Amino acid sequence: MSCKKKEIGYTRIDLSDAVEYIEAPPDYFVGDMIRLENDFKPLEKKDMPNLLDLLEDENNYLWLRIRFQVPRELQNSDVGLYIGYIHAADRVWLNNSSVRTYGNFPPNALGAGYQAQYFMFAKNIVKQREVNTMLIQVWTGTSVSISDNIFLAPQMYIYRMAELNSFLNSKIYLCAAVIMLLISALYVFLYVKMRKFDECRAYLYFGLLVFYSVGFLMPFFIAEVPWIKPIFISYFGIIKWFMCFGAYTAVYFASSFITNWLRYRETKRTIAVRVILWFIPLVATLAIPTYRGLRTYSQIWFLIIMLQFLFCTPKLFRAFRDNTRRHLALQCILGFTPVLVGIILDILFRFGLRNRNLPFFSLYGWQITLYTFLFYLMSRFAQMFVHSTALKEQLTEFNAHLEDVVAIRTKELSETNFMLSRGLETVAHVQKNFLPKRDKTFRGWEIAVSYKPLDSDVSGDLYDYYYDGQNLLGLGIFDVSGHGIPAGLMTILAKSIISQKFLTGLANSANMSDILKEINNSYIKEKSNVENYITGLLFHFSEFDKKDFCELQLANAGHPAPLLYSRKNEEVTELKFEDPNEQYGILGVDGLPVSFPDVSCKIGINDILVCFTDGLTEASNADSEEFGKKRVAEILKENASRSAEEIKTCIINGYQEFVGKQKPFDDLTLIVLKRTLSKDFLEEI
Repeated sequence: MSCKKKEIGYTRIDLSDAVEYIEAPPDYFVGDMIRLENDFKPLEKKDMPNLLDLLEDENNYLWLRIRFQVPRELQNSDVGLYIGYIHAADRVWLNNSSVRTYGNFPPNALGAGYQAQYFMFAKNIVKQREVNTMLIQVWTGTSVSISDNIFLAPQMYIYRMAELNSFLNSKIYLCAAVIMLLISALYVFLYVKMRKFDECRAYLYFGLLVFYSVGFLMPFFIAEVPWIKPIFISYFGIIKWFMCFGAYTAVYFASSFITNWLRYRETKRTIAVRVILWFIPLVATLAIPTYRGLRTYSQIWFLIIMLQFLFCTPKLFRAFRDNTRRHLALQCILGFTPVLVGIILDILFRFGLRNRNLPFFSLYGWQITLYTFLFYLMSRFAQMFVHSTALKEQLTEFNAHLEDVVAIRTKELSETNFMLSRGLETVAHVQKNFLPKRDKTFRGWEIAVSYKPLDSDVSGDLYDYYYDGQNLLGLGIFDVSGHGIPAGLMTILAKSIISQKFLTGLANSANMSDILKEINNSYIKEKSNVENYITGLLFHFSEFDKKDFCELQLANAGHPAPLLYSRKNEEVTELKFEDPNEQYGILGVDGLPVSFPDVSCKIGINDILVCFTDGLTEASNADSEEFGKKRVAEILKENASRSAEEIKTCIINGYQEFVGKQKPFDDLTLIVLKRTLSKDFLEEI
């Protein structure tokens, strides 16, 4: 309705073509304008958005003049003049009588902001049949533009139009700012309460993003509540310190939020580059002394700060290719779509069609974006509540029938205990026969193995050598989920598949990554509907070269990374792929995407390779402290001059001393391989 030129029962007289202007020093007043009335120039509509360009001296003020005659149908009635906006402080006179002031002039300057401006004229100062002259003195210390939507109409219609326009362009942003502060506080509070979970870091970044967006909105609504303006800062300072600082910082946290929402982590180098991209435009903007300079260079600085999105956009595309993150990428796209559509509409209407009387669609879109992510948050907590309620009901039902269940289960256990013990003996006997000899020797290698099942002699751990005569071709160490008979049975199946696929792949010159993928596919097919999975390492050792070095190729399927001691550097390092995001997946889960990139290195004389299952590193002492890789690495480094068997013994002794009387929670397998001179090897008799 507000966009119509006429409304039933009202007469509107368009005066947008009747505006004139003149430049004058700040000390000129109304009387001086009467003296200079012949020096006024017509103000063209194309110049209305940028009145600063009309000034020769930016310290001068701008005077606008609108001359009009009351039409016959409005004579002897209460009339007013409507101006969509003047984005600066201004004083208004009609026929030399003061009418109204918007904003504050220096020294305590405050722009009129985005309020619609309207002026109600008393009958005694309006000339009914003669030309009326309206003079507007405009302060030029900030953005100076005037709407081309200027008309004369009855006061009731003027009031309705002004209130509607002020609501859409100013008051609504004040309401939005209050809501945004509450949303920001909510997200930051959630992060503080759940900061131990890495994925909750996105809540912190979104809360900060929303908070700094409020600063960006301040110039839009500050005229509605001028008492919030700091007395020590000018209106131009508000533009720089709140709008520009808020925009730059909000963009920075928007990129951080997207990255963390997709559950990716940023490297320290990336963060440093992004901070520089934020800091340089910010300092440059704050150093600009005039609004004209700010308007000239701010677009350049904002383009630089928009480079922040170059760091999160590739992660968004990567998330679409990842089945586990695709729903997060879709949520992110849907969440930010409203603000992106708003930006496109603003560009289309404000720069393409040059219609500056409409509100900023991007700011409305941003509100929808906020509420969308708030909805996502509420959905997550609703799911958590549903799961919690269901679990509580199950526990209540279980407790009610606990005594009966215990009695029945006790009887069943007593009947099956005998069969179970017989089953354990059988599986343990089979495992003992198919595992390789622990004291097996190979040319150029010392090997020592510690194998400790959790349940009797039945283990879910599996290790194997792959060799040709006395030449070690490869090694595998795997950990089947679970314990006891089920895990032990699956190791028997897994060993057959792994051995076959390794030797076949090696004959076809396949790399370890492809061989692991073949093992994964075959294991999924062979185990049918059994619910378990496997983690593991698969090694391939090349022939020794003239300098007695061999090439190691390794692929990892969700297993603890092995340790390599370098005799040359006397350092211990983990053998793992450079980018942890590229190495993921375990064996035996149908439909789960996997990636096992190869890791390669050379191994020379007296270098030591140590691999193990998590039963070693995740073992805890009485203080719930884990044994960890760091202790293994320290023991390895201190005893590197010893034999493989001695190093194995030192690690196991350190493990037992650490855990004390604590019972183990998992099977434990440790393999130590130490390089020796290949020419000194004596074959077994």
